[in-house]
Amino acid sequence: MCGVIGLIYDEPRDDLGRIATELLKTLEYRGYDSTGAAIQSAEDKVTLRKGVGAPSVMAKKLGIDVMSGRILCGQVRWATFGAVDDLNAQPHDVTCKIHLYGAHNGNVTNCDTLKQWLIDEGHAVRSDNDGEMVVHTIEHLFAHRIAQTDPAKRDDATTRRNVMRQAITAAAAARLEGSFAAVIVDPPTRTLWAIKHGSSLYAGIGTDERGVRFRIASSDLSSVLKLTRVVVPIVQGEFVEFSDAGYAVYGHEDGPDGPIPVALPREPRRSRLQAADISLLPSFDYFMDQEIAAQEDTVRGVVRMLHGGSASTRSLAPYLDTVPPEDAAAVVAYLDGLRSVFADDDIRARFIDLADSDAFGRLVARIPTELRGDNSGPVDLLAEKLTSQEAGLLADVLPMTRDTNDRFAVRLLDAIIERTDAREYATAVQGFVDAVLDAHRRGRRVLVACCGSSYNAALAGAVFFNEVACLELTPMLPGEFRGRYSRTIRDGDVVVAISQSGETKDLIDIMNDIIGSGRDVRRIGIINNINSTLAQEKTDVVIPLRCGPEIAVPATKSFMNQVAVLYGLALKVGEARCGDGSFDASARAAMGADVGARFDRLHTLPDLLRATFESTDAAVDEAAQLLYLRPSIHILATRINAIAKEGALKVREVVLNHTEGYEGSEFKHGPNTILGHNTVFGPPQVRALMARTAEVIDGLLAKAAANGKDGTSLRRLAQSVNDAVFHPDSGFGLAPDERALLHDNLDRPALLDVLYDDYPLIYITGPDPRDVALTVSQINTHKIRGASTVVVAEDSAALRLAAGKKPADNDGYRHIYIELPRTNDTLMSLFTATLVLQRLALKMSVAKAQYLNRLGFEGHGVHPDVPKNVSKSITVD
Repeated sequence: MCGVIGLIYDEPRDDLGRIATELLKTLEYRGYDSTGAAIQSAEDKVTLRKGVGAPSVMAKKLGIDVMSGRILCGQVRWATFGAVDDLNAQPHDVTCKIHLYGAHNGNVTNCDTLKQWLIDEGHAVRSDNDGEMVVHTIEHLFAHRIAQTDPAKRDDATTRRNVMRQAITAAAAARLEGSFAAVIVDPPTRTLWAIKHGSSLYAGIGTDERGVRFRIASSDLSSVLKLTRVVVPIVQGEFVEFSDAGYAVYGHEDGPDGPIPVALPREPRRSRLQAADISLLPSFDYFMDQEIAAQEDTVRGVVRMLHGGSASTRSLAPYLDTVPPEDAAAVVAYLDGLRSVFADDDIRARFIDLADSDAFGRLVARIPTELRGDNSGPVDLLAEKLTSQEAGLLADVLPMTRDTNDRFAVRLLDAIIERTDAREYATAVQGFVDAVLDAHRRGRRVLVACCGSSYNAALAGAVFFNEVACLELTPMLPGEFRGRYSRTIRDGDVVVAISQSGETKDLIDIMNDIIGSGRDVRRIGIINNINSTLAQEKTDVVIPLRCGPEIAVPATKSFMNQVAVLYGLALKVGEARCGDGSFDASARAAMGADVGARFDRLHTLPDLLRATFESTDAAVDEAAQLLYLRPSIHILATRINAIAKEGALKVREVVLNHTEGYEGSEFKHGPNTILGHNTVFGPPQVRALMARTAEVIDGLLAKAAANGKDGTSLRRLAQSVNDAVFHPDSGFGLAPDERALLHDNLDRPALLDVLYDDYPLIYITGPDPRDVALTVSQINTHKIRGASTVVVAEDSAALRLAAGKKPADNDGYRHIYIELPRTNDTLMSLFTATLVLQRLALKMSVAKAQYLNRLGFEGHGVHPDVPKNVSKSITVD
């Protein structure tokens, strides 16, 4: 939540405002309640512009886009402390004790206490925003320490920077509570500090097209990568200082009078990601669309790891695994050297050293010619075939190669790295399997802690483990853990944390509770950001999701990869259970056959997603047109409720239509009261009522005019028709003959009847005959009570008949059948139905946004990438 940027150039730029606008727009998915930028000019004048609204609108409206200067402090806000107004917008420019400006991202939990303390200390605090408290607190401590220095040195840049380091350390360690990142600027010294205290923060360095150096810090790596691939690693509790001298990283240690700053050696490195990894491709209008389309590839990455690497890497494994230890060590050393540099010339030199080394030459000589492939194609096509975690670096190397031998060297390095990736992945998976089996043998629990879409993925995982491994997984929300498990956690339990960001505050809190309990609990993370707090500090074993950056706020490819990882883990646990003596011979044989068959088919999963994408497109379009203006929807799933809940969450997030996901058989236990006549009306129903009312008024006034009624009488009659819509006892202000006219020409029940429409139900089921039969029963039960029908399932004559047959008294009944590719496997339906519901939500969102835009509704918040009130990573309580 929220996003902050600090950017400093060695020389001014006339177009710094344009750069600021692009960077702020990159952060829009993190916050769009308000937008602001403080820009320091070449003459060190600080201009602050901020206001309520998203950067895609406000940057131009505020004139940020045309500003010039050399230092930028920018922020996009997702409000927590303080109202959504101009005063609470960030950055904050303060001059109570000394001049500083800055902004923050995160949550300072002692905000109110700080505000009172600052007021008591003489600060003019203008807002309730915790970001202002951060800036004032550092200002106060900075000014206090400056006042204690030699007056002759107070304007000295070296002195001021040293004092500021002390102030930042004291503020972060002793005054500011919570999780945050902040950017602070001291205008006279043109020095910017970026502080990482629990929230995400990334730093980078580079040179612009003029050869002028710059330094950048941001809450989000994607905004750093817009300007540079060279990053400076910083971790929790550190801060980076940007000045004319370059950059320096600081931590802290205990001193005699409290914490003191300590300089830390920190070499820059080249990011593994490329600009294309975080850019919207020309063929897409929305990141959500792009990320849904990417799921075929991201799931293929999971499948590849579960199989031990790509087919080409596995074919090279016998040759890679038998390399003499001294040669292997030499190649690794060269590779580490390649990773350690970031300038293009240095990368090329290190690569050539590696490719020409004797150790690498002996390794290449071991590879049979037939396994080397054709390396003569365009480098961009060769880059697309790279699969290791260092694919970004190696893609940069490909254009630097001298010949096809060098290109094969790049491919071979990719295989070596992927071989290591696969081994590390296998070790993590085995750690999970061992922990789960040990818990089962000891009668302990496997608890899965997660929030939002990750929780729905855990529900899907519970189905996989029940069906494949005959073991129980217990998904829980962090609040449920505190309410149901916090006092019953036992030695030997396993807690699995699932998170895309690895920074979710609720989840970190319960992991801290588990650590603090002192119990012998295995803590396992299934996490996308392996550099996150959960991955680095709170778990013993980390299984990467490997889905790459996800820019759209709604989780799509991260959810799909979570489900794919959980499916693979269920297969691995099921495989292990076949030999652990838990079952008799026949049960072991049956489980072994099922697990083996599923492993054999695992490689087809990415192709299944592509087939689903292509074959369901037209039907999903039709369903989106039927549903996008319906104010309320229920998604009913038989046995795979996880997907109904996730589909409902996606529609709620990006369409803003109330949607609930239910176990299908549970709908009849109360929620079915919504069917038939109800008081949930959408725009089409309201429009129909207005049109019908206008028709009644036109007809009534025509008859009244024919009877010689004057204008005053006509107005009274028109008012009475409008009153009668919601007030049956109306017309008291009419004359007797006017009341008679109204009574004869107004059929109130028929007028109100245009409001009512069939309530939309979406049915999700796998192909299991029992599940199909239950779904058929539900369709027949609900449609006769006033429901339209959308079925998402593999082809079934019974389902088609149930969905397609109109109720006898409802000529307006609608139904749509979205046919999933046939698998005859309920577990595969979790994947294919997920894809359909994601695309349905996307198409509904686009249609509704276009509709509201045409009507001129401002601030409606319907957007596939940045729906209102939603943030990618919730780092507040």
